[in-house]
Amino acid sequence: MKEMYFEIPLYKILEFNNEDEEKGNALLDFINYTGLIDGYNPKINENTSYRVSSFQTTTYYNLRNYVGFHTRELRCVRTGYTITTYFLLEKFETEIEENDFSEIIYKFQKVGQFPTIADLEIGKYKKFSKILKKEYLRELNKAIGLSANGVGIGAFVYLRRIFENLIEKYHQEVKKNNDWNEENYTNSRIAEKIELLKNYLPEAVVKYKKVYSIISKGIHELEEQECLEYFPIVKDAIISILEQDFLKQENANKQKELEKNIQNLVEKLK
Repeated sequence: MKEMYFEIPLYKILEFNNEDEEKGNALLDFINYTGLIDGYNPKINENTSYRVSSFQTTTYYNLRNYVGFHTRELRCVRTGYTITTYFLLEKFETEIEENDFSEIIYKFQKVGQFPTIADLEIGKYKKFSKILKKEYLRELNKAIGLSANGVGIGAFVYLRRIFENLIEKYHQEVKKNNDWNEENYTNSRIAEKIELLKNYLPEAVVKYKKVYSIISKGIHELEEQECLEYFPIVKDAIISILEQDFLKQENANKQKELEKNIQNLVEKLK
């Protein structure tokens, strides 16, 4: 339910035939739902509850009655902040002559949203400006924006640059060590570089190092829709890495501040 509003990009098609009761019933539940869902509210920079409402006055129990456009409004119960989404349900009928029956194909997709998923997502990640250069924070925002508008391969390109930047940031620190073998590092593949840096990198980088190969495969081999399908998982892995990097920096800053305060207190008590 929540994913349809806050994660699934525009124009991603949910397709099934009239024999697939599970998907049909799930879609009916979604269309008829008018309760509460949780989601991010950029106005207060935190998760909140939204009430889902529609402009339909009648509830049906057959998808054929819902063919056409549908508008859904999400209103934050705390602030009144509103998200409006537009969906399209299409029905296609194909005659199967040898079996003497018609197959009905349903296609459902989100065709509009305001504010966009990108608008909702970007606010969450402003804090990463403390660990990412401005250009890479912009690229994270671009990746989210492209995905929200149905551009999967382009979104993967920006995620790969962010991943590479994180590795390089730690490489620049570690290469100052006397026992560091720079030539060995330079001639290594990305997975090998991560292995060489594993004692310095955030744990999530080592744990999710296969994400890089997934991103590269997406850029060079996968179709647009496949990249869009995999984008939320890959993005979540990147965000997990950034979160750990952010917390590591925050803890280091707190330790420095604590040491400074202790030293000032020692001086004061002399």
